[in-house]
Amino acid sequence: MLRLLFLGIWVFTTSIVVVYETRPVFGVKVGYQSTGQLTMFMVYLDNGVSQNAKKMLTENEFIHIASGKWPSMYNPKRINYFEQNNLSCGVIKDSITLKDYSYCIPLDSLWKIRFQKHPFDISQGDGWSHKQFKPSPKQEIYLYETYGIKQIDGDYFSDQNFWKLLKDVQDPDWILNYKSIE
Repeated sequence: MLRLLFLGIWVFTTSIVVVYETRPVFGVKVGYQSTGQLTMFMVYLDNGVSQNAKKMLTENEFIHIASGKWPSMYNPKRINYFEQNNLSCGVIKDSITLKDYSYCIPLDSLWKIRFQKHPFDISQGDGWSHKQFKPSPKQEIYLYETYGIKQIDGDYFSDQNFWKLLKDVQDPDWILNYKSIE
């Protein structure tokens, strides 16, 4: 009788199949990239157990996929993640040429988190960092505590921290606060 009970429990527990929902995770790394850019975008699929299909994206690819304008395995439902996160980003169609143009105002400020001056074009003004090529130690602590970035040279702002960062770099109060951290 005990064997039959164990057999029944074993059959029941081994027949349970957990189905994980796969969702895209977007992110950005800020710093010198091999492409000559100061940002590197990435996306991967997270099913709650593992991270799969990681892909590096250009800024244009990121905007088109995250806005839902391009069909992609990373956004099969074509959700506008910018709209979902109240961000001024997307794709507009030129009425004359009928070409699509991507835009994302907060992306233009990401370099300022890391650099004191734009490393390639000083006409772009000052950054918000207190050191020339990376944030001050206190700013790095702030980035870790707020966004989970342990090392600005290698870590990505990702998932909800990424969307939060894009909102924050548009907030004048946040900018003043970040610049005041010495």
